[in-house]
Amino acid sequence: MKINSKVLLFYLIFLVLAAGTIFVFYYLEILKFDFSKYPLLLIFACLIIFIFPLILSFIISTGISKKLKLLSLIFHKFFTDKNIPEKISSFSGRTDEFGVVFSELINLQATYNTYKKFTEELISGNFDAELKNADKESFGAALIELKENLLTYEKEKKYNLKELERNNWYQSGVTAFTLLLQQDFKSTEEMAYPVIRNLAEHLGIDQIGIFILQKKEEKELLILEAAYAYDKKKLLDTEIEIGESLVGKCAKEQKLIRIDDLPEGYTYISSGLGEDTPKSLILSPLMYEKKLFGVLEIASLKKLPDYKINFLNIIAERIAAEISNINSKKLRAKLAEDYKKQSEELSLEEKKAEDKITELIKEKELITNKYKIISEDIELINMTVPSIIFDSKGIIKKINKAAEKLYNIKKEDILNKNGKDIFTENHKFSDLFNKVLKGEIQYNRFFNEKRTEETAEQYIPVKEKNAEIQKVILTAMKIKRT
Repeated sequence: MKINSKVLLFYLIFLVLAAGTIFVFYYLEILKFDFSKYPLLLIFACLIIFIFPLILSFIISTGISKKLKLLSLIFHKFFTDKNIPEKISSFSGRTDEFGVVFSELINLQATYNTYKKFTEELISGNFDAELKNADKESFGAALIELKENLLTYEKEKKYNLKELERNNWYQSGVTAFTLLLQQDFKSTEEMAYPVIRNLAEHLGIDQIGIFILQKKEEKELLILEAAYAYDKKKLLDTEIEIGESLVGKCAKEQKLIRIDDLPEGYTYISSGLGEDTPKSLILSPLMYEKKLFGVLEIASLKKLPDYKINFLNIIAERIAAEISNINSKKLRAKLAEDYKKQSEELSLEEKKAEDKITELIKEKELITNKYKIISEDIELINMTVPSIIFDSKGIIKKINKAAEKLYNIKKEDILNKNGKDIFTENHKFSDLFNKVLKGEIQYNRFFNEKRTEETAEQYIPVKEKNAEIQKVILTAMKIKRT
């Protein structure tokens, strides 16, 4: 709506009000005046009625329109024009409604600038910025909540970045050690120094030593194989028994030992790395498949965080696995060398054995021939010389054919029977046998009933190595009397 239309509207309103008022007053006879007598006055009154509302409408409409236009401009450029407070400052002192509106606009502009500055601080990353008394307003409370959310997000962002850095650090370390341990190390001595040097550099520690479990003179010892960032070269020959000092204790318990915040001047003289004063001392067992292979000893001037300790545990197991692999390779090489040596020795022994077998075959042939002759002689003796063998209890264990013929008995009737039950009292068997058991050779002679033949007997004791009587041999011969 243009300003002319506004003036016309105000004019018509005032004209209707004025005409209506005069008509009411005239109709109620409140206004009693004869305009016919004074026509000029009637014309003047009509002019006033028509012109005064027009002027008044113009003045009021112009004043209101100006303020409304300024308000429209303020609302339109409220967030972009920094000079709005200066433009409306002249109206803020008014006591009418427009003065109150403009004063509130100035306060609103000040609040907006405060919120804007606070928001800019948040955008710049200054989360220490404060917004006083803002919690009483919904927009201010929302900004404070936004600040808390941004602060939480920033903390999470920093935490995630830190975790990402740790993960990258962990992965790079694992990759580096995997590549390092893939080398074909021939011995633990060759492997030890590169491993602890890389471990010291990656962990950012000051001193580190690696003790390898080895057998020496049938005794298990922890021997310092290598040390990093340490001056005392003589300590490279350090040998520690299991259970002795902190290193030995770590090996015995097979678990990590961590000592932080060591007092000033503290010395770990029993430790293999010397007598420095670290802030943190860590001993990690080298375990693989529940078997001990050594100990890592670490001294640092600052406390190691937990994520580095976790990394150390992982690498310690991989080092132990590599030591196990090296030991296995050495064992396989030794077994191969022993096998080769044994094969050569076996070939030599086989040749010797073949020669020996040939010689034994010849000897066997000789022995067989001799045995045949001896067997024939024994058979002849068995047929001509009567003999009976008793054990130490007098039980008959053996009798030859000549004895069967002499005593007129059968072998199957007397074997495993006591001699006293076989021979008659004329033989005086019991008395003779008891004397023989004392180690004496006994003789006995007796005639037959016709006294035409005499039998001569000889009881011979046979002793074992411990001088005890093992058996008794009875030999006899028959003598004919004429």
